[in-house]
Amino acid sequence: MLMMVFIFSCKKDTIVQNVIIEENTAPPYDEVTTVQIQNYVNKIYIDLLGREPLDTELTISTSDLKSNHLDDASREQLLTNLMSTEEYYKRFYEIYQTNYLPGVTNDELDITIYIYEVERDQAIQNGNNSLAQLYNTELTLMYALRNARVDYQNGEITISDFMFIITRNSFYDEINMGVENFVLSCFENFLKRTPTDSQFNASVNMVSGNPSQIFLQDGNNKVDFINILMNSAEFYQGLAIDIYNQLLVRAPSSQEMVNAIFIFDDTQDYQTVQRLVMKSDEYAGF
Repeated sequence: MLMMVFIFSCKKDTIVQNVIIEENTAPPYDEVTTVQIQNYVNKIYIDLLGREPLDTELTISTSDLKSNHLDDASREQLLTNLMSTEEYYKRFYEIYQTNYLPGVTNDELDITIYIYEVERDQAIQNGNNSLAQLYNTELTLMYALRNARVDYQNGEITISDFMFIITRNSFYDEINMGVENFVLSCFENFLKRTPTDSQFNASVNMVSGNPSQIFLQDGNNKVDFINILMNSAEFYQGLAIDIYNQLLVRAPSSQEMVNAIFIFDDTQDYQTVQRLVMKSDEYAGF
């Protein structure tokens, strides 16, 4: 039986995790069958890449895990290797695009960008610089959305930046029309709850262009509102809920939530939290 002991200091970057194994004996992983290991590998591929492993991928991954007695390092390496691929980031983008921008395909995004570029060029030709500037502003948001997956993969934007981009565009506005619906959707999608009455009123005021305060942060426009939400502890909590629901079909425990929030607050490393879950015996089914 394994017993986890968590020790926290007052500093967010000093999380210590000690694993105590009774009588210093290794867990009975020798009793895990090849079929169970193959099921674990298959589950990892489906969750991370959206597909089953090829026969060669299944054979190699299963062999590596068996030869290393299913230790933490071998599980970590398999997960890290898959999370370093373009397939992983395509799958990651698809999940959040489907959840928050339903029906918005990459083709539709490209068509919208093309239309905006044509309209902008016509405005310039007609000497309507103010209209051209409006289209340029929208195009900047659309370019950011089109590049979000690659930029996130390359480490050029954080998970907070990524979710900001998913939210700050005309597609999201059309799906959640009106200031009140926009505010409600942001709380429900990213914080996994509805706002209190005071938070709702303050948020609506802020998004509408009026000075206001939420989470003890001042703002007076939509950009301020989104930034405040995407850099809050509750946003990190929402990410943890996403990960645990996606991978374990349950909410994180209090301790798991604390660990995840520390990681997000310190490094914004979504993949580290995913690996913590996917290395566990609970996820593996061992």
